[in-house]
Amino acid sequence: MISKKGSLYSMIALFGTVLMVLCFVFMFVLGGFVIKDTAGTVFDEVRDIGMIGDNVNVTTYADVVFKPVEDILNNYALYAVVLYIFGIIFIFTLAFIFRGNVAGWNIALFVLCALLIVVFCIILSNTYEVFYTGTDDIGIGLRDAGAINYLILYSPAIMSIVIFIAGIIMMTGKEEGFR
Repeated sequence: MISKKGSLYSMIALFGTVLMVLCFVFMFVLGGFVIKDTAGTVFDEVRDIGMIGDNVNVTTYADVVFKPVEDILNNYALYAVVLYIFGIIFIFTLAFIFRGNVAGWNIALFVLCALLIVVFCIILSNTYEVFYTGTDDIGIGLRDAGAINYLILYSPAIMSIVIFIAGIIMMTGKEEGFR
């Protein structure tokens, strides 16, 4: 017997995860750059304070305190790439978990949801490209991000392949005798 409700919930979970991964990585990259840029400005101003009184050198303390924070902030693009890849692995994991025999109408719904995800990816990559090609500080900072730029700008193609493979995994199902 085919569970129509169960396969619908699994499809909602799969596409909800895809949307969350895309939105989270997009916000993480833009937010990470804003935090990195703001922190760099603040850290430079604190380092310029110099001596306070006779024996307190704020520049020395700022170098000791801000160096580890700057190292973390300078690698925000690497963290975003790792999150993106873990998100894709999680999508495949969900596809294997929710694997089962599905009703015929769920296949049509899956194709419709996949098309909506691809349209969302196109909108997201075009929005990112507007920031990426800008000549302001955000554009310059995003061009330094490296691999995550490729992953976000080409997310429609990447996600269509990921969803296609996840759909094949989900829809192949189990044999009736192994329940």
